[in-house]
Parts: sequence; structure tokens; C-alpha cells
Amino acid sequence: MSRLSFRSIAVLFCLLCVPVFHAQSKRPETFDFGTIGVEEEWQHTFEFENKGSAALEIKDVNLTPPLVVTKMPIHVPPGQPASFTVRLETPRDKGDFRGAVVINFKGEASEPLVFWVVGKIARPIEFDPMPMFFVSTQRGQEKTSSIEVINHEPAPLEILRVEYNSPRFTVETETLERGQRYRLSLKMKGDGLAGRMADTITLVTSSRAHPFLEVRANTNLNERVHAFPDTIDFGTISTASLKAGPQTLEALSASLMVYQEAGKDFRVTAQTDIPFLQLSTFQAELKDRCEIRVGLVPEKVKPGPVNGSIVILSNDPEFPRLTIPVKAVIEGSW
Repeated sequence: MSRLSFRSIAVLFCLLCVPVFHAQSKRPETFDFGTIGVEEEWQHTFEFENKGSAALEIKDVNLTPPLVVTKMPIHVPPGQPASFTVRLETPRDKGDFRGAVVINFKGEASEPLVFWVVGKIARPIEFDPMPMFFVSTQRGQEKTSSIEVINHEPAPLEILRVEYNSPRFTVETETLERGQRYRLSLKMKGDGLAGRMADTITLVTSSRAHPFLEVRANTNLNERVHAFPDTIDFGTISTASLKAGPQTLEALSASLMVYQEAGKDFRVTAQTDIPFLQLSTFQAELKDRCEIRVGLVPEKVKPGPVNGSIVILSNDPEFPRLTIPVKAVIEGSW
């Protein structure tokens, strides 16, 4: 048995349109195996029939890896049914799978038989959309986010308990399909320390292969007045690129949004200790936020690391001052 060659792939679409004169499949040419795990055993038996007056002798088979043939006859008598079995080997790549099995017969009068195999390959235990939470809320406001836990292992899965240490959220589980699908929900309380935090949630399960599953909880608690982003990192800036023209300067510019929850006439000013930054402030139409545009003045750029800040002064008596860290590395000289 050989792997599917580039030439075979190129002619597959043509083959699907060519009538089969001496053999005919009893099932549709495409078989969908649904969703299986990356290590789950899978095989399928295809059937076809020799409707010709002469025996069919199989020359070879082309397959898309990791498909392999485990059982196939050498020849098929006239008027007789036949079958062959294929298996999906490991390792496999996670994601959608579309493969083909092309059976080539000896003799020019016998057209190849083509069978498609399609489906989705998933991890034994899948998280939809991912094993991570990203939840952001305002102080005093609860916020909930959910992900699904989907079992692709042969044995039923039970979530025995959920372990975490953070006081800023709670976690609940809901059974959608016992042994197969669960909903994991994280609820932020809207109190505690402001800012971003990353915590780990551990699911203790009945799976022998995966008794502990980890989910990352990325949470952010904003004060009534807050800025986004809360830090600016320009990365590495080459002075040679700054000399290239205004398009480079525009690409390196940044924008800060400063929000006042339920604000009606929110105003800010901004200043910085970084000489090559130029700041412009604009009040939004709704007057509950302001934009600070951050540009670069090339003539003032000096080589070396940059660690400074932008200080935002507001008319909010409770939050009169916000500090935004700014980082960069300047390479070359002007």
C-alpha cells in the first residue's frame, strides 16, 4: 500500500466524475466518522461489487496518511461483492480530516474506485472554545462566562470536583449530557483587587488517563475610571525604520482610551516623562470617555531601553490620576 501521491490528488476530482464500469460501491463514496479522539481507535469497512464479466485484480491502493488498509482481497470474481477495511493510525493532527482511498485495478478497462473519509479529530477531552476563561468586568458588577467540556474517550466522564483558590470568582458545573458534555461557568464577583490576574482551575475527573484537567482563568477587574490598554509596549524600534517615512510613524502610533463609568462630562489631560512621545487628547461624543493619541517624534529618539510612563489627570475626584507604563527598545542612532 502506498501513500496518496500529488498526482493521485490531482486526478481525484476527475475520478469522482468518471463512471465505474466494472465495480460499484454499495454505499456513498464519502464516509463521515464524526468526531473521534486523537488516540481513539477507528476503522471502517467499505463495500463494492464487481458488476463486470471478468475478475478484478487489485494492483495497489493509494491512501491519505494516516489511513492504512488492514484487510483487502487480491481479486474479486465477476458478479461478486467485496469489502476492504481501513484504519486511522496514530499520531494524528487535531482538526478537520479529509482523506481518500483510491483502489487501482490491473487492466486499462477497469477504472479506479475512490472513497472519501472525512471527520473531525479532537483531543480525548475537548474544551469549547478553549481551556481558558477571559472575563473582564467593572467593580460592583458581576460577569459570567462559560466553556463546554466534551468527552471523546470511550468511557463516560464524570467531573468529581472543581478546585481553585481565587476569591474573586466562583465556578459551577452543569451536566448537559451525562458522561459526555458539561458546562463550566465562571462568575466574577466584581470586588477585590483591581487589575488583571491569572489563576488555575483544576477539574478532578473519573478519567484514568486524564484525572486532572487544568483551565486557565484570566480575569480583569476595572475601576469606575480605567484606561485601555493598561500598558504600552512598542517592542523594538529601529531608527532606520523611522527614517523610512510617515507610514512607519503611523504604524508605531498608539491610542489610549480612558473610561468613566456613567460619565457625563469626563475630561482628562496627559503628560509623559519620555521625550520622544507626543500626546494629543480628545473627548468622545458621549463624554464618558477620552482618547489619548500617542505618537513618536523621530528627532528626539535615542538608542537604548525605554521605561517610562504616561500620567493621566482627570476631573474625577475619586480617580484624579492614572499611570500607564510605557516600554520600548530603540536600536540604532538618528
